[in-house]
Amino acid sequence: MLIGRVIRPHGLDGALRIQPYSDNPNRFRSGRTLEVAGVSATVDSYQPVAGGHALLKLTEVEDSREARKFAGEWIFAAIDAEDALPPGEFYHYQLVGLSVVTDQGERLGTIQEILATGSNDVYVVSGDAGDELLLPAISQVVQQIDLEAQTVRVHLIDGLR
Repeated sequence: MLIGRVIRPHGLDGALRIQPYSDNPNRFRSGRTLEVAGVSATVDSYQPVAGGHALLKLTEVEDSREARKFAGEWIFAAIDAEDALPPGEFYHYQLVGLSVVTDQGERLGTIQEILATGSNDVYVVSGDAGDELLLPAISQVVQQIDLEAQTVRVHLIDGLR
């Protein structure tokens, strides 16, 4: 699962300034194995800093010269049992690509992107004809998410088209 991106090296000891894409601090806990640029590495330390960034120190990255190799790279973590969500909650990566159909059986397209707006997520649905529909992820609209069937059933309330 994608959990962040390296912005640049920080300091001389090989620390990385990152943009975390996860609000779960366990994903960056000391001793956890992450993958950066196809390389497995162990978290030595993690510290949030100003601007929504964080400093990540990986055990295998010993100096700023090595850290420079990771600038711009994505950070991934394996999903384990402690990352499991409660029933009815889903990670964004699980929803992107799902087919969206109405409660009337009309196929609207597939979820291409999910926008985090603060109050609720918004699903960006791309139709077969290239049209785009923005669906708020609220209970009045999203009726069922079925990961096995790869579908999301929605009810289109007034004003959504």
